[in-house]
Amino acid sequence: MPLHLTVDNDLAYLVPFFIAVCIYTIIHVISSAPVWLLGLTKILPIISLCIFVVCKICQYNHRNHRKLLMGLTCSAMGDAFLLKDDNQFLIGGGAMFALAHCLYTWAFGFKPLNLQAASLVALVVGLGWIFLSMCSKVWQMLLLCCYCTLIGIMSWRANAEVLFHHSRTRTKVTGAIGAVLFMVSDFTLAINLLCFQVPHNQLIVMSTYYAAQLFITISIVRDNQNKSD
Repeated sequence: MPLHLTVDNDLAYLVPFFIAVCIYTIIHVISSAPVWLLGLTKILPIISLCIFVVCKICQYNHRNHRKLLMGLTCSAMGDAFLLKDDNQFLIGGGAMFALAHCLYTWAFGFKPLNLQAASLVALVVGLGWIFLSMCSKVWQMLLLCCYCTLIGIMSWRANAEVLFHHSRTRTKVTGAIGAVLFMVSDFTLAINLLCFQVPHNQLIVMSTYYAAQLFITISIVRDNQNKSD
């Protein structure tokens, strides 16, 4: 299938995602909106991406598309958990996102290995963990260590064919940007919860989060779509 036709089809399938993000933004501005409505509009963009991936599974039935779908589903569940301002729900939400990162890592694959990229990502993630540890209790430090490890591995695999790599495709760069944006979103959220109030934190966290999920989805779908073609 010609590339321009594929891109046009993808954009058509992704229109509901952009509409859902706009709806969430409008509802969030309304301070009197009920919690259930905030929760529904929060996960709606991720559900839209799930529907997009389901359409691609019907067309190509690639196993990595199914891994991506499971990762998005876990992310939607994580979003639902994080609606409650409670430590147990926070841990549950973190566990769902940790599982999502494992599934994204699996979908990105482990070839090429690219240990240079792994070293750079490990350095960045390690510095972030050290910074957050200064504001955390011991149990929080341990949970952060586990989560940072998983999101770091996901980011490494997303960047394996981008950082220190001789040939980069737009598809791979898209996934790499998505992984980095996911780290920015989670780091901002963690600073806001554990250390200090970040100005415009909600805008930063959600805009980078939705962009991350979109870019990761597009990258995995198009990469495996090209392999199928």
